[in-house]
Amino acid sequence: MALVGIGTDIVEVARIAEFAKKAGALERIFSDEEIAYCRARKNCFEHLAVRFAAKEAVYKALPFGGVAFKKIAVYNGPDGAPRVQVDDARCAGLKILISLSHTRQYAAAMAVVENA
Repeated sequence: MALVGIGTDIVEVARIAEFAKKAGALERIFSDEEIAYCRARKNCFEHLAVRFAAKEAVYKALPFGGVAFKKIAVYNGPDGAPRVQVDDARCAGLKILISLSHTRQYAAAMAVVENA
């Protein structure tokens, strides 16, 4: 497989917590499933922040621009590992891998895009 792109991002959890206070803000970036998953967790804002960082990392790693964050879905696979799905025809033939990490203060993500 050929490497297409690499992206990384780090986000302050407090920034996402503040952003979430705005009416409709989360719904502009996250799917209903992502919001429900994060709200069900003890540290909701850490989970939202790491998903935001993942979306940003994927956006940076893709070989083209213009993908709305709402079209980048971050979820956990059956084994619990983070996965990503991009709802864009230009991603056909691409494999996207992500790695996520967070603390109480920061969330970080890395994305690697390969030709499948």
